[in-house]
Amino acid sequence: MTLKGVLSAIVTPFTPDGEQIDEAALRALVEQGIEDGVDGFVPAGGTGEFSVLSQAERMQLIEIVVDQTAGRASVLAHTGATSTREAVKLTQHAEKVGASAVMLATPYYEPIGFDEAWRYYAGVAEASSLPICAYNFPPATGLHLDVDFLVKLGREIPQVKYVKDSSANILQMHTLLADHRNDITFLNGEDVLMLPALTLQAPGMVMGVANFMAPGLARLQQASTAGDVKTISEIWLQITPLIVFLASGRYNSGVKAACELLGLSVGPVRAPIPQYTAGQKEQLKAILGQLDPSLLTRAANK
Repeated sequence: MTLKGVLSAIVTPFTPDGEQIDEAALRALVEQGIEDGVDGFVPAGGTGEFSVLSQAERMQLIEIVVDQTAGRASVLAHTGATSTREAVKLTQHAEKVGASAVMLATPYYEPIGFDEAWRYYAGVAEASSLPICAYNFPPATGLHLDVDFLVKLGREIPQVKYVKDSSANILQMHTLLADHRNDITFLNGEDVLMLPALTLQAPGMVMGVANFMAPGLARLQQASTAGDVKTISEIWLQITPLIVFLASGRYNSGVKAACELLGLSVGPVRAPIPQYTAGQKEQLKAILGQLDPSLLTRAANK
């Protein structure tokens, strides 16, 4: 299954105390995402709070999302870890339960360079037959996967077919889309670069806002494919205040707060990530109220 279109960086619903994954809520969120027009899901990613999940919980998430999609959407399971050993274990599990592909952030905390990163991806590729999406998010990992490295990955490790780029580096995005489409497929992972990515006809996006704004993102992706810059600009101008507001605070907390405001039960973020304050929720509610309702999840109208 080719990864393209709108991929939802799906949040991890928790019980009210934050102690357990709320399986019923997660299944309902997958169903709503499919109804809202997403092309795929990315469980256990950054927006899914993977850093505060146990290995067993990450596996549980992937199993539930794969089961609930039942082949109706792609599942790009995030299996990146601080060691190649753990990444291999998570990847092999994702393959066993039926994920479409895996996404791997490079190991964090202990600094590594390009040589170590290349061996990390090669080690996972050797242990599994799944397509691999490199995950470039240098603020979290400490390593920026630049154009040369990504092209090397795509050319030398055939399973590395995609990159989710959250570096906010517009020059890198332009270079990958203009000069290296045949080497590695660019998936935009940075909300603030949505306009140029769509204008350059990036084949897909991985977005946390897809949890509650998939209808709008689907319209944007369709307009991008059709070269309809007018529609892209009109929708982008309308959603920009929301994108800017979410970027100004704790992104995961904001996405979950928006979901709850729009009728999607997802529970709290897990400590130590801070919850949105009452004031932040009021500001967010006002911004959401200014948007065309057709851009937002259909759950808000139920």
